[in-house]
Amino acid sequence: MRVSFNQPAFIPWGGFYARLLNSDLMILLDETQFARGFTFVNRNRLKGPQGEIWVTVPVKKKGLGFQKINQLRIHQPKKWSENFLSMLRHYYGKSLYFEEIYQKLKRIFQDCEDNFLTMALSTIDLLKESFGLKTPLFLQSETGINQKGAKLLIELAREAGATEVLLPHLADRHLDLDEFVQAGLKVSFLRYNQSPYPQFWGEFVANLSALDLFLCCGPDGIKVINKSSRVVQK
Repeated sequence: MRVSFNQPAFIPWGGFYARLLNSDLMILLDETQFARGFTFVNRNRLKGPQGEIWVTVPVKKKGLGFQKINQLRIHQPKKWSENFLSMLRHYYGKSLYFEEIYQKLKRIFQDCEDNFLTMALSTIDLLKESFGLKTPLFLQSETGINQKGAKLLIELAREAGATEVLLPHLADRHLDLDEFVQAGLKVSFLRYNQSPYPQFWGEFVANLSALDLFLCCGPDGIKVINKSSRVVQK
């Protein structure tokens, strides 16, 4: 069984779903620390007439110190979600797939209140189902495993009964692959080079949120993800 890993993220890019497509299981690292600097955990890009648009979910930080991803709370969730949905309608309202996604996102934002992890998981699942993916997701916090680096991934893979780990391209720059081999795990890498697809608003912009891909291509977006993916063995 091949397992992949990723931090939970709001409307992640196509490479996230490429890992899902090429895995038997994905473990979401919700117990890892939320980065103080730049991170794609709570932000991603969509597209407007002037090109890329950064979308950031504001999270509460003041006086809270270092937080794990599963501890995050959204700042002014009602105001933020209304602004996001308004922006989405403005730039993607002519999509054939807009109304269904819009209504589902609206319900997600209402139900999750200020819980960032709940919202992230719900939007991940929404796009996963929209692309017809069946790969199960599992939370690190459900295992009680709290190692770091390669040791964390190895222990999670063992807990899942995996024989192979799928890592992102260039992961060997910050992980010791010998540790995986010594643990009896096969190592593969996923190269994701975004294939162009028809977009709204002018010239193609690569590696936007997969929400852009779905609103432009619908369920057929999974074909773009598959075409953009290549699994390389160690």
